[in-house]
Amino acid sequence: MGKQVRVPGRGLGVASVVLLVLGAVLTCVGALGGYFFMPTKVVYSDNMKPTHLRGDSRVFNLLVTKVDRGDVVLFDASVWGERGMFVERVVAVGGDRIEYWPGVRTLILNGKPLDEPYVLGADAVAGSFAAFSVVVPEGRLFLLGDNRGNSADSRYRFAETEGGTVPLSAVKGAVIEKGHPLVVGLRSTMFVGIAVLSLGAVSGIASLRRRRAAAAAAPVAYAWQVPPQGH
Repeated sequence: MGKQVRVPGRGLGVASVVLLVLGAVLTCVGALGGYFFMPTKVVYSDNMKPTHLRGDSRVFNLLVTKVDRGDVVLFDASVWGERGMFVERVVAVGGDRIEYWPGVRTLILNGKPLDEPYVLGADAVAGSFAAFSVVVPEGRLFLLGDNRGNSADSRYRFAETEGGTVPLSAVKGAVIEKGHPLVVGLRSTMFVGIAVLSLGAVSGIASLRRRRAAAAAAPVAYAWQVPPQGH
């Protein structure tokens, strides 16, 4: 059995392939998860002031599967006969009763005053021009802006939808903090993937150079085996 010939640069070549595949996977996972499904969008309205100011950048989780009271959501405003995506806060969910009575300085949720420390000027009923009492249907949401005096929200949409509510199917995402471990982890994964791809490329180049160097040196090393011309 003959002696196995060692191929110069083979180890680097194998390492290069492994690193390139791993880097591609990490980059795709990080880019899709951290940027495509958790994009950064600019707030274009004053309706969520002071929590989210016009011009602020916010990350939205488009993979959100559950929406709770207090969440700030991105939704398709076509359900209200509007164009584009709106941002509002979930105040009541399916099965809740949300009420407003003139003279009362808070909204009433399920028979109790609703504590809303996030509203502008601590005025939770600003812009509420008429009494209402809405039982939110299952699978729907009652949405309000934090700037109650400047938000065309569920209070103004009774004519368009059931109690001014929005179906869960219209929700496309929810605000998630930029420093949330999921956002940081996925976005960091993309940069790690890019670094691994770069290392794989460097390994591949080094492997190729070694093979070329070995091929160039081969005729010199074995020149004595070639018989002289004319003999």
